[in-house]
Formats: sequence, C-alpha cells, structure tokens
Amino acid sequence: EGPVIHNPVRTRADVDALRPVEGEELRFVAEAVRLACRALDGRLPLIGFAGAPFTLASYAIEGGASRQYIETKGLMYREPVVWHRLLDKLARVVTDYLKSQIRAGAQAVQLFDSWVGCLSPEDYREYVQPHVRLI
Repeated sequence: EGPVIHNPVRTRADVDALRPVEGEELRFVAEAVRLACRALDGRLPLIGFAGAPFTLASYAIEGGASRQYIETKGLMYREPVVWHRLLDKLARVVTDYLKSQIRAGAQAVQLFDSWVGCLSPEDYREYVQPHVRLI
C-alpha cells in the first residue's frame, strides 16, 4: 500500500511550506548503513536506495497509493511551476539522502520510481527527467 499522507501537498502554499530535511533527522539511516556494512565485512556490497522524485511526489499529492494519479497529473498539468518547484525540492532531499548513505558506506545507490510508468515518455522528459538529472 505504501505511506499515507494525512495532509496532501496540492497547492503552491503546500509546496512552499515544505521544509528541508535536516541531516540529523535521518541520522538513523546512516547508522543503519554503517551497521550493515560492518556486518557484511566486505563480503557483499551494500546498495543504498531512495524513492525517486515522481514517486515521492505522487504519494505526497495523492495522500497515498493511487492507480490513476489524478491529483498528481492534475497538479503537473495545471500548475507546472508549482510542480517543478516540488520536484526540485524532492530532488535536493533525495540527493542529500543518497549522499549520506554513500558517506556511511553504501557502495552503490539506486532510485526507485515505482509509479513513473503512468506517464508518457514525453511527459517524463518534460516534467520529471530534468529533476532526476540533478540527483
């Protein structure tokens, strides 16, 4: 099912109100990576991961998992400036999150974009790809 967001992000004000995630808030992730690397003792590589901006945005906008992505696509098409602002914020957070995993010992990182398949290739290139390239 995925996460449930009780206050979905659907307006410019909602996007503007999103604050950056501070490194200390996710310190437990870096510690988990360090512990896993220590336990693996070089026998296997550790792969870090993060949700990609589109999938994160979809959960934030829809309020949870969706099959149609009506709210997500609606914001993307009706408010492209707001959409790009949201994905820019998410790309920055994801970048910092993945870098913290690498600093903690992850030998590789991967983005999971579970829901991006609902977009056409053209929409992906216009609305998503520029932000993924920042990561």
